Amino acid sequence: MNPAPDALAGLRDIHLPAPVPFWPPAPGWWIVAALALLAAIGLALWLRARRRSARRAARLELDALARAFAEGRAVASLAQDLSALLRRVALARFPREQVAALHGARWLEFLERSARGGFPRDVAEALEAALYRQAQPAASDAREREQAERWLVAVRRWIGAAA
Repeated sequence: MNPAPDALAGLRDIHLPAPVPFWPPAPGWWIVAALALLAAIGLALWLRARRRSARRAARLELDALARAFAEGRAVASLAQDLSALLRRVALARFPREQVAALHGARWLEFLERSARGGFPRDVAEALEAALYRQAQPAASDAREREQAERWLVAVRRWIGAAA
């Protein structure tokens, strides 16, 4: 009698478990996906709020410049302040390499193409020309005052579209 072969005949073969399915993922992966989605939404909202706060700060500064001009500020100093504000907003909104070195005609072209609706070329040229004019105590005639008002409107529109 050979008991060994009979004992082995009664054994079953090794059964491997079924392969792990790709879908549906385990609950831990659902949690990771939900956290990643929440982080992406939070980042998008933070960037949007940051961008809006820069635009809001620029508009508040522009309002302060408009009030100072209405109270008798010189046109030349308004032109300088508006030009500086445009530069700061452009540097905050666009890559520094694209904006920092621009001046003259290239700066005016940038203002025209950088925002929806552009920046009126005649207003930009008048603003640039006013930077180099001799400072006068206040806007002396209605034409200068009207021109300064056009500057304020154009800068406000550009800040809203570009910033």
